[in-house]
Amino acid sequence: MADFEKKKKHDHDWSNKGEKRRRHGRNFDDGAEPRKEFLAVDNLVVEYTSGGAVVKAVNGVSFTLEKGETLGLVGETGAGKTTIAKSILRILPDPPAKVRGGHIWFNGRDILKAPEGKMLAIRGDKIAMIFQDPMTALNPTMTVGKQIQENIQLHSDCTRKEAEERMNEMLEMVGIPRVRAVEYPHQFSGGMKQRVVIAMALACNPEIILADEPTTALDVTIQAQVLDMMKDLREKLGTAMVLITHDLGVVAEMCDKVAVIYAGEIIESGSLEQIFHRPSHPYTNGLFGAIPSIDSEDESKRLSAIPGLPPDPTNLPVGCKFAPRCEFATDACRACIPENVEMEPGHFVRCNRFAAGAGKEAE
Repeated sequence: MADFEKKKKHDHDWSNKGEKRRRHGRNFDDGAEPRKEFLAVDNLVVEYTSGGAVVKAVNGVSFTLEKGETLGLVGETGAGKTTIAKSILRILPDPPAKVRGGHIWFNGRDILKAPEGKMLAIRGDKIAMIFQDPMTALNPTMTVGKQIQENIQLHSDCTRKEAEERMNEMLEMVGIPRVRAVEYPHQFSGGMKQRVVIAMALACNPEIILADEPTTALDVTIQAQVLDMMKDLREKLGTAMVLITHDLGVVAEMCDKVAVIYAGEIIESGSLEQIFHRPSHPYTNGLFGAIPSIDSEDESKRLSAIPGLPPDPTNLPVGCKFAPRCEFATDACRACIPENVEMEPGHFVRCNRFAAGAGKEAE
């Protein structure tokens, strides 16, 4: 392990030395004031073009992440969670996707302005992603061992034998015997394929893991095993994580901070305790209201569903995006963009009910 880290560090140093040579005169910081946080997403705006229509997928999202922290991104399907993660790695398909604004600061540098050569050194090495569907994330024509080994050799100055040994270590770390390294993805169950994807993501000891619903397709027993394994590995390696999920139970078990996303905006954010014990936004309360409770004394009480559907991202409401579904909505909500109000230190909610004024006029 020590030899691998030493060789990896040497490779990273070489990458830094060649950085200016690969920039071709581009301004890495683009004149913006660098952020001191480990990872800072600042006013990110992403759009897709489809059939002549503009899909506003991410609309001014901002959040920070420090080393060793886990941030949970929670929201309905189509809220923009995966687009945010892919923007951080800069793997959005272009076209149809375009980053229209914002900055993503990583270790004091705006990676949205980094040359592609620098991003190749970051992806898989400094920032890695666990994709939602392991079957589509793995190459069906290569053995799982070769796929993990390829990632290691790409980001480290090591021999093929050393990379192979590291690959075997990673498989065993996620509970897969090394003898199965010669098998292909179709020979593994869904849970085992997810373990392979996690091993691949962790192979180069990344500083940040972007986990896109890593347990959605797994049964409850395997889901618990994978979550326990991810927690153990996070504690051993001190890795920061952005966890994308629909499951508030997973958030409660894994996360330090939570950001609730609706229609491409963060409508409430704070610590795990703040969001779970003092939720403020009507949408956040609606999510918790839809969770069954085994402690409820009234067994006949029905779950409360949020009425309606998320808005069409090609035709978003003028004011508050949640107003058409909100029981508290007023004319001001439908006409004004809500302010981001700090309810208590670190706890923010975007809702006119808590704003001093009625919000600012929508453009």
